[in-house]
Amino acid sequence: MTNRSSQILKMTAITAGRSYTLSYFDRPGSGPTIFYVHGLGCSKSDFMEMTSVPELQSFRLVCADNPGCGDSSYDENQPLNIDGVVELIENFVAHSGLDRFLLVGGSMGGLVALLYAERNPNKIAGFVNVEGNLAPEDCMFSRNVIPHSYSDFEKVVFPQIKRAVSAQAGRGFAQHLRVLERANPRAYYDYAFQTVEYSDHGNLLERFLRLPVPRCFLYGSKNRHLSYLQRILESECTVMEIPNAGHFLFYDEPNYYAAALASFARNSCLFSLRCEPDRLQPKEQH
Repeated sequence: MTNRSSQILKMTAITAGRSYTLSYFDRPGSGPTIFYVHGLGCSKSDFMEMTSVPELQSFRLVCADNPGCGDSSYDENQPLNIDGVVELIENFVAHSGLDRFLLVGGSMGGLVALLYAERNPNKIAGFVNVEGNLAPEDCMFSRNVIPHSYSDFEKVVFPQIKRAVSAQAGRGFAQHLRVLERANPRAYYDYAFQTVEYSDHGNLLERFLRLPVPRCFLYGSKNRHLSYLQRILESECTVMEIPNAGHFLFYDEPNYYAAALASFARNSCLFSLRCEPDRLQPKEQH
């Protein structure tokens, strides 16, 4: 299948009176818009593969690198936290003319997207949390950051995190390591503190379940142990399990992941479904 253009673009966005130049892609489509917010040490590369899968060919797909991630620069003299990233996302959405889109957030991006959704429920048609931060247990790597000074983090802890990622089996962790190698360590450090604070004390699970928009929770089958999964299953939230996948499920099983997004996107403008974990069957790619 031939892809439509996914040209890499630049946009200036503002938070706390400071300007940041964000690198992003905006793949056109005749159908609804899906806007993805990436996680800690990640980038728009996490969503780029979705531009080539059959399940999402009719959708407009948008994703931007947060400052210090991918191809977006970072001012190390002006620390940016999660609240600042949320404001940047608001500015980016406004300048991109996005409206009534499906908001998708992965890992730390799930936290950023949740805070955006709370502040802008009328802008979005639905919200998909892709193993986003909802509880203390979700701080897989960010919790390792906060006991340390930046100097110790840069010299010792960040290399340790990379080694821990490289030791994990599966395509997802291998792909994440490639993206992580390009991440600005100062940005990673700065984002980690509020990520942990929100996860520990922000009552994020209940806030997610109270959102006044259709909600979906996507998780990898290797993470069925999540302590709050049963609570989500008992709610009115759509829940979908991606088979043979771990935390970076968009790399582990991109076609199943795309099929899940497409399924929820087609329903989110109309109603929210409650379901048991689905085992999705993606179309074959030709």
